[in-house]
Parts: sequence; C-alpha cells; structure tokens
Amino acid sequence: MGERCKVLIVDDEMLIRQGIINYIDWEQEGFQIVGEASNGKEAMGMIEEFRPHIVITDIVMPIMDGIDLVREGKKAFPELEIIVLSSFENFDYVRSTFQSGVADYILKPKLNGPELLRILKGVVDRIPDLQHATLLEKPQRSTEEMLENMIQGYDFPLDKAVLSGVFANSHFALVGVHGKNLDSAGLKTIFNRFILEELPVFSLLASETEATLLLNFNPHQLEAIKRTINYQIAEYPGFTWLVSEPFDSIDDIKRVHDDSLLKMKKYLFYLPDQTLFTYDGLPKENEKQAIFDLNHFIEMFKDRLFNTAFTYLENHVEYLSGQYHNDSFEFKSFLGNVVFNVIVLLDNMKYETKDIERKKYSYFSTINEAEHVNAALLPFTDFLEEVRAIILSHEEASDPSKNIDKILAYIEQHYTQPLRLSEIADHFHFNASYLSSYFSTHHKEGFSEYLNRVRIKKSMELLENSTVTISNISGMVGYSEHSYFCKVFKRITGMSPGTYRKEFHAQHEETSSSSLKK
Repeated sequence: MGERCKVLIVDDEMLIRQGIINYIDWEQEGFQIVGEASNGKEAMGMIEEFRPHIVITDIVMPIMDGIDLVREGKKAFPELEIIVLSSFENFDYVRSTFQSGVADYILKPKLNGPELLRILKGVVDRIPDLQHATLLEKPQRSTEEMLENMIQGYDFPLDKAVLSGVFANSHFALVGVHGKNLDSAGLKTIFNRFILEELPVFSLLASETEATLLLNFNPHQLEAIKRTINYQIAEYPGFTWLVSEPFDSIDDIKRVHDDSLLKMKKYLFYLPDQTLFTYDGLPKENEKQAIFDLNHFIEMFKDRLFNTAFTYLENHVEYLSGQYHNDSFEFKSFLGNVVFNVIVLLDNMKYETKDIERKKYSYFSTINEAEHVNAALLPFTDFLEEVRAIILSHEEASDPSKNIDKILAYIEQHYTQPLRLSEIADHFHFNASYLSSYFSTHHKEGFSEYLNRVRIKKSMELLENSTVTISNISGMVGYSEHSYFCKVFKRITGMSPGTYRKEFHAQHEETSSSSLKK
C-alpha cells in the first residue's frame, strides 16, 4: 500500500470543516486528514508539523486570511497543493490567488462529495511522490478518465498513446447537455439515440445537472448528429444543448472545451429559454457600450439627480444583460456592488436606511444564487424600487408639497398629450400604484379627475376666446375622441360645449349692451 495523500482543512467555521470531513470516506478513497485549522496562522504551524500534500482553505478568515495563507504556504513549501473554497461574493478575489499557484477552487454553494472527490483526485495527479507510490496500485484508466484528464490539463503521454488506438473515425465534437435531473437514466437514453445513429459517444465530467459528451464521427455523419440532437430537444424538453466546433485531433479536446464549449455555457445564464447553442449560430450580443462609470453615477446621486442616475444605471444593466460572453459572476458582482454603494450613499445622505440595511443580505444572496439573468434582475429591480420609495418618503417629510407641485406642473405642460398615470410614474421614477395613491392623498382628487378638469378648463378658454370648431378643440386639449370630450365637458360644467359657447357669447353681448346704454 502506497502513502496516503495527507489533507489539511482550514476554515474559521467549525460546521464547514465538519461538513467537508463527512462528505466522503477519506480512507477508502486513499486520503488522510491530518488536521483542522481555523485561520491561516494556525494552518501554517500545522503545515510545518504534518507536511500535508493538499490544503483546502477558505478565503475570509480572522488573523490570517486565505490569500495570505496561499502566498506564505507556497513560499515556504513550493510543493504544497492548495484548493480554495469560495463563495460567489469573493469569486473575483479567488481568481487572483491562481497567480500564487492555487491548484483549483470549489464554490461553497456547489460543494458536495462527488465534486470534492473529483477535484482532489485531479490535484493528486499533479503530485509526483504520490504518483510514484501508487503507480502499481492504480487500475488501468478508462477511456473517459483519460479524456477527462486531458480536458483538465493533465498531460499523461501514456494516456495519449492508448487513446490513439481507441477512435475509429476522423473527427470529434464536444456536446454539452444541461438540465435538472440529468441522471444516469437520462444519459442512457441520450447514448442509445446516438448509438442508433452509429455514433460512438463518451460521457465526460457528468453530474446531476450537466454532462459533456465526446462524439467520434466522420464528416458525412454531421447530419445524423444534428438530427439526433433535434430529436432529443423535441422528445425530451427541459435540457439545453451546446455543440462545439468539429475538430480532427483528440489533442485539441482541451482547447475546444475551453474556447468553444465553456464560452457557450456562459450564454445559458443570459438566455435560459433557449434550448440549443451551436458554435456557428450563437445569438448576437448588444453592441459595445462605454464602461459604466461608478464615480459618475455616485456624483449624480449625491447631486440628487436621481432620475438621471437611475436611467444611466438601468441602461447599463440592460446592456450587460445582452453581453452573453460575460461570466455570470461578473454580472452578479456588478449588481451586488451597486446595491452596496447605493445603501452607503443613502446612509451618508441621511436617508432612513434601517429597513433596507436589514434586507441587503437577502438581496445579495438572492442575486448571487440566481440561476439565470431574470432571477438576478428581479431582486435588483425590487431594490431600486425600494430606494425610490425611501427617497420619495424623505422628500415628502421635508416638504410634502414639493413633489405634488412638480407633478401638477408636468400635467399643466403636457395636458395636450395622451397622458397616462403610468407614463408620469415612469418620468418621475415612481411606482404607478404608489403614485396613484400619493396623488389622491395630497391633492384630494384622483389623477384622472384632475387631468379632465385641467383639459376642460383649457377648452372653456378656447370656446370663449376663439372660433375654433368644437371638434378641433377636443383634440387640442388632449382628447382623441370628440364624443368622450363632450361627455366629460357636460359632466363638469353641466352643459355641452356648444351650449357653453352660445351662453357665454350671449351673456358677453348682453353685458356689452348694458355698458353702452349707460
């Protein structure tokens, strides 16, 4: 029996450490846990004492965090292999650790036994001492294992020599299948369909939600591949398919996987309803736009140019939603960063932030855990609505008449247009139902009643001072239907527009005659 791979677990949360320990049967899988540490400083002492082969470490810890542990550990023990645990929030932080020699990373929300074991075995393959000690014990690798090693970047010349005699056909393609409950039975159905078309298929990197298939075919079989995939889409909805560019050398499997399949995988987040992505038919992205200037947004916010600031932000979010090649983590990080900065701004500007502070972690977690773009935008949109409500409430408290005066002035300037409450709400960045209630409360009548009164008053002035036809007047004051104008006019004044004009002029002539007699 060769030497077991020694593992040290580092995390400041005991429950996380215990969870990792209980995920797999360590001894049966050829590993030995030599210790647990709650911070980087404690871990450095254990590394010196136990000389582990692999360290699994969290990033955010007291005393010495994971970043410093990676740097100090690799400096003192260059042969040490390190796996980093990451939450979505500090994923960008984690990527910087790769420059210091991190072997791999695991996202905490996706941490499970099979994933942990897969990454551990991949790292073990990089440790020469363990390779030498267990070379005779290892069973012969399956074709799938050798292909997975190639995709993961491990270079085993012996594997390549074995694979050279496996494939009978000249070309290859990688096909990604994504969907819930992609279990072994579901994969078997897919395999059988390909086999019926006489296409050799190998399952790689399979999990409950995704699998990568390698097809080995001759060029004339491309139509059979397309026919099989279209059949699967029609017959078994709920899965999304990614089809890479064809390649003619198995040595290109990692390049095609990284440059083609992983690129298409990013599209899944932004286009969750699309069921097929092919290397030569990817959806067109939004045209390139200027980088979002956070400082500019903050300055507009500080100057209380809220409408302009929100429009600037929302336009950029819409643009990012159509940049399908961007990593979903980058998109989520942008939304989370905006949430954080806006809450800080509101607090600095003396707005009431107690409730939104309490909810911010809910916003962060919901955005970070979103499986697609719409699920991330929903809490973000709710957040912006709440921010608008906080701003409006603050302005009402300081000057209750200020906002209603702005709205009344806007109606006075635009009454000739087909105004709707929803349009005014959009203009002032209010929720439409909230604005309706706000208007009634502060003006003692509803929006529609007030708008009709403004329009009828303007029409009365035109009836009194011009010879414009009544039909034209109705259009001039914003009514698209003449009959409706007449109905509203009579309800408000008690008479029709024609009667009002006649009575006004008759009364005016009578007054003028009386003045002349005197």
